[in-house]
Amino acid sequence: MTDAAPILQLEQERRDAMIRADVDALRELLAEDVMWIHATARVDTREGLLASIGSGKTKYLAIDCSDESVRFHGGIAFVSGVADMKCEIAGETRDIQNRFTIVYAPAGDGWQVVNWQSTSVRKPA
Repeated sequence: MTDAAPILQLEQERRDAMIRADVDALRELLAEDVMWIHATARVDTREGLLASIGSGKTKYLAIDCSDESVRFHGGIAFVSGVADMKCEIAGETRDIQNRFTIVYAPAGDGWQVVNWQSTSVRKPA
């Protein structure tokens, strides 16, 4: 497969589900063994991430991505870009900008996220 459109559609669905705190939709989009590496280097499991979102401990208020590219290697899709997010974490609102790579692997008739890793983008001084 080399058509980026379905992968970018899934990416938008994932972002929307995170903003809505739709744990059921996220459970379908994230592989059971997903590794979610935050920009702080903290590693989350699917259940840990879903618990944080579902409980409201982490709220995604807005997620806007730019500079996105999709590459395919060996049946795996890699999406890289810059995510500008407004989040509420433990009651504190934060504006976060990360450069990310998210990896999708075939799963059944569709695709699931198997890995996310992001790095904080430093604000110019």
